[in-house]
Amino acid sequence: MSDEAPIRRLEREKRPAPEQWFTGHVEMEAVFMDKESKTAHGRVHFHDGARTNWHLHTGDQVLYFVSGKGMAQNHDGPVFECEPGDIVHVPPGTRHIHGAQAGHDATHIAITKGDHIWDNEPDYPH
Repeated sequence: MSDEAPIRRLEREKRPAPEQWFTGHVEMEAVFMDKESKTAHGRVHFHDGARTNWHLHTGDQVLYFVSGKGMAQNHDGPVFECEPGDIVHVPPGTRHIHGAQAGHDATHIAITKGDHIWDNEPDYPH
């Protein structure tokens, strides 16, 4: 089996999240990106009640909460309180927010297919 590629450790790049996409202090860390399928995997850490701004994706998104007390909500829907181990599925085109509950930090792994459309962009439905 000499044609097997070896495993390797990837370098991590933790960076502040873009302010136009989030409310509060948020850090993002890319885990894996497949440009061909437009699939992104990332770790997102929300400090003390921080959250995303309203947005949608052109493909599915799965949020896997790994620490803290998180939240997720679709437009006009109930707020889901999320704990470590909770998984949230966001269907394509669903307007939503996600992050940490007020007074708490939260971290999730986000697996997102397709593009993001944020509430301040012309293609976002109001």
